[in-house]
Amino acid sequence: MISLPITVWLVDDDDDDLMLLKTAFERVDSSVFLETMHDGEDLIAKLQSSSERPNFVVLDLNMDRLSGMQALQEIRQEFPQKELKIIVLTTSFNPDDRFHSEVMGANDFFVKPTEFNELIDLVRDLLRHWVA
Repeated sequence: MISLPITVWLVDDDDDDLMLLKTAFERVDSSVFLETMHDGEDLIAKLQSSSERPNFVVLDLNMDRLSGMQALQEIRQEFPQKELKIIVLTTSFNPDDRFHSEVMGANDFFVKPTEFNELIDLVRDLLRHWVA
């Protein structure tokens, strides 16, 4: 049996956070193909211009050009939760952000861990749970 490669799109405007996420994914499973984008506009443009779809998207909320919440709202008008899995990963502890993410159609929501080992554990859990 041939298994398809795992693809994850990382959307965050903070280069340091992207680097940490990429490193965590590489430590957990170096075969995962990672594509990075810097905001919701990049994500929407990629979805519109390509037939490729990731196993899941990791989406930050607080970004300049088009926030994660705005992108999530636009994306869910075209792509239902079962078709495109979006995991919100943010620094926000605000319960309203969690609530609104769920209402807008996020498949899951996490606050960014402060320790790298916790990020590795989170990435491992994401891969176990969201890769079909």
